[in-house]
Amino acid sequence: MNKTKLATIATISLATGLLFTSAISQASGLSVLGSPLTFSGYNGQPATATGVYTSGFLGSLAASSAGTVSFTYLGNESGYSNSFSFSGITFTEANAVGTTASASVNAGTLDFSFSDSKGASISNGTASTPVLGFAILNGNLTPVSGPNYGPFDYVLGFNDSSAGDADYDDFVVGVNFTPISAVPLPASLPLLAAALGFFTFARRRL
Repeated sequence: MNKTKLATIATISLATGLLFTSAISQASGLSVLGSPLTFSGYNGQPATATGVYTSGFLGSLAASSAGTVSFTYLGNESGYSNSFSFSGITFTEANAVGTTASASVNAGTLDFSFSDSKGASISNGTASTPVLGFAILNGNLTPVSGPNYGPFDYVLGFNDSSAGDADYDDFVVGVNFTPISAVPLPASLPLLAAALGFFTFARRRL
């Protein structure tokens, strides 16, 4: 194989590699700022949707880039009537398990809150307490057997203001986040131009 063909193959490979790298370059998704938490008594219903948990985090959930966040109602276990709200959308215990809604968000702390029928509420970014708050749980929903509507990036477990337990199963919501690509496809065109320019230069040197 002559030098010209070798240079052509090498340059095409370089251009393809540059384009591929730019297409898959994305910001990370969701991040948790908080402290580890362990608890007992979690028995959300239906268990196949709410999963089984004994640990998570107390803290806040943030997006590291703009994107689309989706929330899915997974069930509850409470004597109160609880709800979950974000971007003008509200889930209540009257919603069917598996109900999902999405909204576009910017980078930063996600804007959502939980409320109970006694007038207590807590927003993301506000410090949780053992009596009122939410835990950020693993999104794999394991172990379960049956439809789990996941996997999720995280699961949120609300603990309402009812005294006597801190089991984070009073209203359970799954979270998924899709970031906007950090390098949109048109931004890869200068990389292609650079690779083709290199190809032209290489041919002239041969």
